[in-house]
Amino acid sequence: MVMKMIEVCDLANKIPNEEIKKVFDESLTASAELDYAFLAFEEVYKGIVNFVPKHKIIVDLGCAYAFQAYYFKDYKQYIGIDCGFCFDSGRYKTANTIFYNMTIQDFCKKVIDENWNLNDVFAICSYVPDDEARDCVRKTFPNCLVYYPS
Repeated sequence: MVMKMIEVCDLANKIPNEEIKKVFDESLTASAELDYAFLAFEEVYKGIVNFVPKHKIIVDLGCAYAFQAYYFKDYKQYIGIDCGFCFDSGRYKTANTIFYNMTIQDFCKKVIDENWNLNDVFAICSYVPDDEARDCVRKTFPNCLVYYPS
């Protein structure tokens, strides 16, 4: 029997292996959804790094396990929002990371207020299947990327 080696994604090469392994070990479902070939929709996140300045706050709505936080570790802040099961288990976290365990709609309505300078924020809502959540992001954040393939 010939074993095929999986190609490791770019993101997996950037994150220390013990961090990835920790999330896989602590999560009940991560290894069923992810592997070293796929940790996030990294092409979307790599593209954002190319045009969003590092002095911005990145708000990642629907961040799941947040492996993509590594792409934004040198930004002012990375804020991950997700109400999924992955918040009960492992997540990747950089020094500049804050997480909110709530829906996108609740985050936009209950956390975002007049104290936020939304010009300092770039919001990402990538591969979130909820139409209402995507609309909420578009209405709340003047600088955002909302992407869901049809």
